[in-house]
Amino acid sequence: MMKMCPLCHSEMPERYNYCYQCGEYVGDTAALKPALSPEAEAQQQQQERVIHYGCLTLMVLWIVFGLWFCSHMNR
Repeated sequence: MMKMCPLCHSEMPERYNYCYQCGEYVGDTAALKPALSPEAEAQQQQQERVIHYGCLTLMVLWIVFGLWFCSHMNR
């Protein structure tokens, strides 16, 4: 049985985990991700939210400071 690369659409034998044309992983990606309990998954999502909002806050502060700095340099 042959499987197909999702990236370059090359056919390869089932036993291959990586595409020999482009190097894309074509194995079972579900086997790579360990199963998390609902509590651990909720905690992971909370941590990701904190990281995303923290990055967004830093970007906004950087833009505000840049605008303030540019407006005071032209005086």
